[in-house]
Amino acid sequence: MSRTPDLIEFPALKRPDRPNNWLVAPQGFAGLVKTDADVPVFEKTPKQVFDVVMDLVLERVEWRLRASDPDTLRISFIAVTPLMKFKDDVYVQAVPVEGEPGRSRVAIYSASRIGYSDLGTNEKRVNELLGLIDAR
Repeated sequence: MSRTPDLIEFPALKRPDRPNNWLVAPQGFAGLVKTDADVPVFEKTPKQVFDVVMDLVLERVEWRLRASDPDTLRISFIAVTPLMKFKDDVYVQAVPVEGEPGRSRVAIYSASRIGYSDLGTNEKRVNELLGLIDAR
């Protein structure tokens, strides 16, 4: 498995005590870290989900690819907020649904680099990304 500094290991994730981040992941995938919401099941293989997210990142001018690893199905990118141009870090990993070939879930962690609160920006971004994955 390749180790890229710009990619995270979800089972080892440590979240800050500030409300400026949002995490969705399949139950138990992020270790003991509490997730903020349940994640849907997609009627796509993990590789298809990885490819969809890569396409979305490359299409959006406010998203800048940092790193990707097709072997572990992980992607990281920087999301720049429109008004203040704050940079937020986003990490995504496609996860197979056990015993269900052709279906997958994702783990997504979006975190602001600065500030105590994000006024819901990371939650909105994660929910938007989930909707875009489902629509493709």
